[in-house]
Amino acid sequence: MAAEPVSEERYNMVQYIEKLVIIMAAALPLYLAFRFMQVKKRACGCGRTLAREIALGCFILFHTGLLVLALEGEYGSPAQMAERAVERIKTGTGINLVPFRTIAAFFQHFIMDVFLVNIVGNIIMFMPWGFGIVMLWEKNRNLSSIAGYSLLLPLFIETSQLFIGRSVDVDDLILNFTGSCIGAGIYFLMKKVAKLFQK
Repeated sequence: MAAEPVSEERYNMVQYIEKLVIIMAAALPLYLAFRFMQVKKRACGCGRTLAREIALGCFILFHTGLLVLALEGEYGSPAQMAERAVERIKTGTGINLVPFRTIAAFFQHFIMDVFLVNIVGNIIMFMPWGFGIVMLWEKNRNLSSIAGYSLLLPLFIETSQLFIGRSVDVDDLILNFTGSCIGAGIYFLMKKVAKLFQK
């Protein structure tokens, strides 16, 4: 029996994940050296545990990889990039500011691989952001911080992509924001479940 052909979307997603892992592995020695010097400078070891250090390392390395991949594009001088952005805003080239237009199109012309990569992928890739900001920093365990940070990273990425020739889509912002909020929700759910088992 012949193997099912791999769709272009699935192939691209596999390549994306491979690149992400390579970037994380390449950044690991730099992160470890930086973190070691940072910890060494502080006399107090307050609040630092091995588990927290590992979680912080994974959080930073994952998002380093995510940013490197999200910000791949056409670079030039700041003036050239600003000029390109202004031209794109004037013409609307590669820009969608109508909420749910792209999402609706994916549902209307439903193809499983395209749906998984573009809808589910955009949600899942930002779940670690929401999970990490509440797990690692207790001060962020409130609705306004979660909403603010969940919007901050996707907004930074979408705005940056305007200058580097990548598509800019409000639906990506919506999906990324949703993923981040789900990630934060998973943290609180896990905490609640852990408390039930401690009783």
